[in-house]
Amino acid sequence: MLTDVYPERLRELAKSYYFKNTKKKSKNLVILVHGFGASATETRPLGEFLYSEGYDVKGILLKGHGTKPVDMDSIRWEEWIGDIQEVYDEHISKYTNIIVGGISMGGALALYSSTQIKFKAIFTINAFYHLSKTSSFATWFFSLFGAHRQKNEARIKWYVENNLFSYSADSTPAANQLYKMLKILHKKVAEINVPVLIIQSRADKTAKPEGAKELFEDLKTKKELFFVQKGDHILTVDPHRQEAFDKILSFLVDLMKN
Repeated sequence: MLTDVYPERLRELAKSYYFKNTKKKSKNLVILVHGFGASATETRPLGEFLYSEGYDVKGILLKGHGTKPVDMDSIRWEEWIGDIQEVYDEHISKYTNIIVGGISMGGALALYSSTQIKFKAIFTINAFYHLSKTSSFATWFFSLFGAHRQKNEARIKWYVENNLFSYSADSTPAANQLYKMLKILHKKVAEINVPVLIIQSRADKTAKPEGAKELFEDLKTKKELFFVQKGDHILTVDPHRQEAFDKILSFLVDLMKN
């Protein structure tokens, strides 16, 4: 199993985290949601940056993640929304403002959860949003057999080199759940009524820029679409991540003025 190449330190970092300022009480909590098949290692660099800027940060580990790929096979997308709801319910009495942000699938989950939860604002990073009929049908078909799509060794090596714990194979049953959620999100996205910052890498080949443009058009609330000219899909660990981090910080600073 390619998952065996992950050192123990990454398995530990894959877990959820809570960065809480002890010297000065913060009124603001940022909830960060990782992507499909990934873990809290994906959001940790952004979490550490926001914490250094005075924000408390909670990095979620979604159900079925951070262990082994087969654990995703029986998960329903509603459980991922429930993970966000659980963190919100746990912390709402402690903070004046709670903001949710997510990368990749985590961005889509952040958007959907905001139709049920009263966040102060939302930001997404290379969020999944575009629905491909071909991909969704293929995913549905292979999910019937519980198929897993193996990643190559070079990609796993890249994960380790970038301090990421992410599954060595994608669960098609879980991917089918993602597509189910996206179909509903498309119908509900106009209900979002808080500010939204959409960050998108122009070079992203996984969640392509067309999806970010589509999301921007579908949103009916205050919104901004910010393009990073370079950068991988997992922008939070990319050498160009600081541009996105600074934009998120600016978004949050402006938000707290209102």
